[in-house]
Amino acid sequence: MDTQWFKTKLKLVGVTTQALAEELGRDRAVVSRIINGKQVPTFDQVTRMSRIISVPMDEMLVRTGLAEQGQTGHCNPGFSEGDAAAYLPPPSVKDKVEEQARNFGGGAPGVDVWNVKTDALTLMGFMPGDLILVDSRIADRPKRGDVVVAQVSDWNTGSATTVLRRFEPPVLVAASMNPATYAIHVVDGNNVAIRGIVIASWRA
Repeated sequence: MDTQWFKTKLKLVGVTTQALAEELGRDRAVVSRIINGKQVPTFDQVTRMSRIISVPMDEMLVRTGLAEQGQTGHCNPGFSEGDAAAYLPPPSVKDKVEEQARNFGGGAPGVDVWNVKTDALTLMGFMPGDLILVDSRIADRPKRGDVVVAQVSDWNTGSATTVLRRFEPPVLVAASMNPATYAIHVVDGNNVAIRGIVIASWRA
């Protein structure tokens, strides 16, 4: 993490550590470790931070050390939209959702609650509105049949989309009756990269 650069950006937009922690849905101590370069942020956290400080995603990836200069292409800040997105519960249910996540093995850095947005895996029981627990710490170790969250980049348009798919090496496949989800994505770690593995799901 380029700590000085990030702290300067936070000051410019008037965001405190506490406010950033609330936006990320994390404890202030965790966010403080990220800001001071003592903890590597997750891909999802970098996505949210890029929006909060209004910095392009490709620059955020380089500044946080998740990618090297020239490796990122041109990722739009909105790439997290797609089949699933990081879930920020409203204050009224935040404690309940955090407790549910802990019951399923959440609560650790790199294990985040996401929200299913589409019908890409309805035949596997994942319905829009369901909550899923995504472990980004094991993103490099998917097994056949795992449900994963992946980033599919389109370098022609400079955009990227998050997909929720079943991993059938070396491809990602949907489980839906919707023809819009039928495209098969070959995981190459560049154009299509797995960012996390779903370790639990529940209906909100």
